[in-house]
Parts: sequence; structure tokens; C-alpha cells
Amino acid sequence: MSRFDPGKFARFPLLYLVALSALGLLLRWQMVSPLPITYRYFVHAHSHTAFMGWVYNALFLLMLQHFVAKENNGKLFRGYFFALQIGVLGMLGSFPFQGYGPVAIAFSTLHMAVTIAIAVSIFKVIRGDSSLAASFLRWALVYELISGVGPLMLGPLSAMGLKDSSFYSLSIYFFMHFQFNGWFVLACLAMLFRLLERSGWSLADTERKWLKYTLLYTVGPAYVMSALWTDLGDWKYLLAMATGVLQIVGVLLLLRFVWKHLKQNLPVPWARKCLQLGITLLTVKYFLQLAGSIPGIDSWVMANNGIIIAFIHLIFIGVVSFMLLGFYILGGWLHLTAMSKTGISVFFGGFAITEIALAALPSISLVGLSAHFSYFETLVVAAAMLLIGSVLMALEVKRLQAQQAIF
Repeated sequence: MSRFDPGKFARFPLLYLVALSALGLLLRWQMVSPLPITYRYFVHAHSHTAFMGWVYNALFLLMLQHFVAKENNGKLFRGYFFALQIGVLGMLGSFPFQGYGPVAIAFSTLHMAVTIAIAVSIFKVIRGDSSLAASFLRWALVYELISGVGPLMLGPLSAMGLKDSSFYSLSIYFFMHFQFNGWFVLACLAMLFRLLERSGWSLADTERKWLKYTLLYTVGPAYVMSALWTDLGDWKYLLAMATGVLQIVGVLLLLRFVWKHLKQNLPVPWARKCLQLGITLLTVKYFLQLAGSIPGIDSWVMANNGIIIAFIHLIFIGVVSFMLLGFYILGGWLHLTAMSKTGISVFFGGFAITEIALAALPSISLVGLSAHFSYFETLVVAAAMLLIGSVLMALEVKRLQAQQAIF
């Protein structure tokens, strides 16, 4: 059986990171000097390339690397990988021109079908694995599958004339919540736990249960945080804040259980810093979610799109992307050279500037002050830095793999 080596394909996710960074720069430039494009179509292309091109592909390769035995990693997973690329490239080539048109829907449906098949295959592979890493991966896959209900609802809702209704928005938030807070975050934690377990790290049964109760089982109830703007009564705030408190307890326990071990057992400083940054920003994420569940603050957040976009970037870039880069370094997929170090540093700079700029205006106005700076131009510079950083990292991976045969 021909083995599928995930390391040989590590460049593909980074190439999608380059593509989505380029799309992000285009979208930022549109606010400075408009081009003859349909903005929302390119937003769809940007988000789908981010979710399915960069993150899903990287997580797929990492799952094979850390959870699938070499003897089980053959033609089936190779076929899955190339089917995923057909779906992503099809969406990347169709969304900018027709949005959610027939072609884009066909390719996104193909991608969803492949991810379901992958989830079933991974479930079978880790069936007898009782480790904490496997438990987190199982739940991450469950939440990934659940998230698919959101997009499936959009067609029927549109057909019923409910495209402008709260149900339509809630379906989109349903997908994003279970993707970000379920699939992305928990899968990254699963990879982290697997690495730590291989270095001798373990937890007592009680400690494992606390992490599961506070980080795994709270993802479902936490969806109410995406529905605070609806007329559901005061109970929604109670549920949101109770869930938020539990998640903060969980992430603080996570810090206690892994931080010291990361410092002692990860010999690569850049990888350790990427993972520590991701975990630190994950902690920030949970505190911000709890704050956003307080009556009054929730309405301020919903009224300020910059805050929402900053929060999405905090999770996607700050938590998920930097943890993935840490795994890339530890797996030997991204060697630390002057080029890659510069790329990571510039990428972080672009992320930091983006977060500060997006949050600055609404935060300053909240305290009754005013500020004047080139808002959109600053975001363009930050987006350019993200693109430059991703290009440098992708070039380094390509250089290392230049002598390796892909097919």
C-alpha cells in the first residue's frame, strides 16, 4: 500500500494562507480605492479559503501525522486530500464571480461530503484510543459535523423568503460558532495534548474530567452567546454567563496543567512561543466572551462591526493560526531559518496592528474620547504584512520540499 506522507503536502495549506491573505489585502484596499468587484463575493472567497483551505487542510495533515498509524495512512487518505483540494480550488475560483451560485455551492457540497467521510474514517482509527488528546479530537470532529447544519439551513430559509430573518443569521452564526469554538480550537488542543503526551505528560482522572466538563461540553450551550441579540428573554444572559465562567475555569486549568510542561519539554523556542501565544490568546478569548455576555456590553459589541471582526481574527489568526505554525515547526514542516523567522515576525506584526486598529475606534468612543488616524490605510498596511509574512513562510516550506516528489 502506498503511504500518504502528510509532511510532503505541508506546503498546500500555507499556499492557501497566502491566497486568503492576498484576498484580505484586496478587501482592505477596496475601502481605500474601490475596484470594480462585488465585495461580498470576495468576502465569501476569503472566508472559505481561510476555513477550508488553510485551517482544514492543516488540521487534516496534522491528524494524519499524530493520530493515524503509518500502516493505515494510504490511498484512502490520499484520495481524501486531493478531493479536498478540488473543493477548495473550485470555491476559490467561483465565489469571486458568482457568490453563492450553483458552481460554488456544488464545490462546497463536495468539500462537506469529503469532510464527513474523513470524520468517519478518523473516528474508526481512534476508536480504541482513551487518551485526552483523542477525546478532544472526537469532540472536535463532532462539532465540525454539527456545524454543517448551519449552511444546510440557508437554502430552505431562502426558499421560504426568510433570507432577511433572524433564523438566517442564526444559521450562519451556528456554523461559525461550532467551527471556531468547537472544531478549530478543540482540534488544536488535541494536537497539543498529543505532543505533550508523547513527552510523558499526563493528568489524573479528576483533572481530565474537569477539562472535559469545562472546555468540551460547554461548546453547545455557548452558542447562546451568538444569539444574545435575539428576543429570548433574560435566561439567555444567565446561560451565557454561566457557560462563560465554566470556560474560564477550564482555560485557567489548561494553563496550569500545560504551561510549565511546555517550557520544560519543547526545546524549540519559536514553536513554544507560537503555542504559548495561542494559549494566551485563547484565555483572552474566553474572558472577552464572558464580558460580551453582560447586558449592555453585548449590544455595544453588536453595534460595532470592528469589534466583531477583531474577535474573529483573534481566534482565527491569534489562536488557531499561530498554534498551527507551532505544530508545523515541531513537525519539521517549517524549518527555522532567517526567512521563516522573518515571515513569522512580520505575520505577527500584521495581526497585532489589525487587532489594535479594529478595536481602537469603538473602544475609544466608548469612553467618550475621539481619535484621528488613517484607519483604512492602517488596515491595508497590516494586511500587506500578513501577506508578506505568509509568502515568506510558504517559500521556506517550498524550498525545503523542492527535492521531494509529491506524486
